[in-house]
Amino acid sequence: MTGDRLQRLRRWWGDAPHADARVDLTLARAYILDTRDTPFVAAATAAAFWISFAVLTRQAGVFVWAAMVHGMQWHMYHHLHGVDPATFRTADAARWRRRLEWHMLLPGLVWAAAPWLFFPRGDLALILLQYFFISGVASVSIAALAQWWLATLCFGVPLYLSIAVRLMTAGEGGPAVLMGVLALSQLLATLHYARKQNLLIVGAIESGLENARLAEALQTELDRVAQLAAQRARIFAAANHDLRQPMHALAVFIDALEAGRPATAASVRHMQGSIEALRGSVDALLDIAQLDRGAVAVQRAPVDLGELFDALHGRFATAAAAKGLRLRARPTAARVDADAQMLSRLLANLVDNALKYTAQGSVMMAARACVRQGVAGWRIEVRDSGIGIAPEHREQVFEEFFQVDNPGRDRSRGLGLGLALVASMARTLGSRIELRSAPGQGSTFSLWLAAAAPQPVARPAEALPPCAPARILVLDDEAPVREGMRALLEGWGHEVAVVASPGEALALPGRFDLLLSDLRLGEGLSGLAAARTLHGLGKVREVAVVTGETAQADRAQVEAAGFQLLYKPVPSGPLRAAIVRAMGPCREAGIAVAGPSVPDISHHVRTSA
Repeated sequence: MTGDRLQRLRRWWGDAPHADARVDLTLARAYILDTRDTPFVAAATAAAFWISFAVLTRQAGVFVWAAMVHGMQWHMYHHLHGVDPATFRTADAARWRRRLEWHMLLPGLVWAAAPWLFFPRGDLALILLQYFFISGVASVSIAALAQWWLATLCFGVPLYLSIAVRLMTAGEGGPAVLMGVLALSQLLATLHYARKQNLLIVGAIESGLENARLAEALQTELDRVAQLAAQRARIFAAANHDLRQPMHALAVFIDALEAGRPATAASVRHMQGSIEALRGSVDALLDIAQLDRGAVAVQRAPVDLGELFDALHGRFATAAAAKGLRLRARPTAARVDADAQMLSRLLANLVDNALKYTAQGSVMMAARACVRQGVAGWRIEVRDSGIGIAPEHREQVFEEFFQVDNPGRDRSRGLGLGLALVASMARTLGSRIELRSAPGQGSTFSLWLAAAAPQPVARPAEALPPCAPARILVLDDEAPVREGMRALLEGWGHEVAVVASPGEALALPGRFDLLLSDLRLGEGLSGLAAARTLHGLGKVREVAVVTGETAQADRAQVEAAGFQLLYKPVPSGPLRAAIVRAMGPCREAGIAVAGPSVPDISHHVRTSA
């Protein structure tokens, strides 16, 4: 209990440097500004005091005290005007405040000397006058100095103690002793309420600083929101253009067909190109949204960068040669801990982007050892000798649909989504893309990944038998989708049945290798529930749920059921892979389900610079 009381007393009467140095800085600056004129008021008060007692008592000590008090006030005046509060810094604010407050001890001692230099012995009226004069000066000064607690103690305590001790030891009888006791009790009461005032003032300063911080944070957030709003407006405008252009082209071709113009190989290719353009935009936007909200599961494993570089070199070498560029991959034995498919997509986008913006010279992939925060890793780089990026655009190039030199949104020069997708994938891998570039001097995009532990060499892949035609069931409530899937899958040589409802599926004879079911069926039916029923009854061996929705809850439900999830529009690669999975270990249309240590993921890589 005694320890607790001591702690409370220390908290009440103590005045350590404030936890927030800005409070000390505010108090130190306010001390200079608020007390610079105090010596003039104090000089007038002191003059009234010593002149009155010089006339009434004619003691020589009055003039000694007058010289002391005015000399002290002259010193205080020069001291307060010799300090510039603008030079105070947060780091030394507490020291400055202590130094300023301790200077109040000199005025306190000078005023405390008055009762000892000219005490009106034998005249109770003059003794009472001196007591009220000194106690009044002390009380007013303590109230004025309350926000600087140490200054309050340095000035007020000597004054009250001096007059109290002088009254009790002067031998003037009971009334004088009683006034001395009264002076002590007045000291405690004045300090008690001054401390309350001090805490209120300091609390107000704390609140003001916090409000200023919150206002600044709010303004920063408002600026960020305004910036994001402007950015999103630009993104939506660009997206509107990029999505409408291929849709318009498709509509023109369809109108031409309806008008009786026969379809040609060229028109079919143009229609296919429009479809791929739409798919590219939608897929890239979907990928960015899923990555940014953490909806993509990262499957970490050791990735051999040398093999990955070789695969990317093989993929892009022809495109580089067509532009007269050298595509190089520096040999490396580096292995990193990453998701192989995601890292391959990330680097593929960087290489594709580098080739598009490099007119001559070379593009190189490289990796070098780099330790960060005590963790060994590899810095993976894609360097080019292209046009480079100006400093003011280095952050914007990672925004969706932003292209420095493509204001007209020429689709042949990319979608402007590649680097935004790259930045999202890097964040998902626990890294970030770094950029070094200068106009006309090329660019270097890099990311750091932790090194992977050594891994045993994988055995060579065994030859796999080809797949037989699969029996595939398509469950979708949209007739155009059903017929389109029938035409596609039958064109691949498979046996296909299409139905609009689970009841129709149950009525079909035989068992199917694969069910391709839409997630949302007509009349509020759930494709996932239908798939569970058909799979549970043995009607289908494997299930792939197809959807255009990206909700994390839907993804979690499909994965919990153990089914594959394909997003519309479904590229042919993932669709063929789903068929292969349904048919077991075999090769179908050139897609391997087993193979080398670095998986073939070229069908899943979408580059969009």
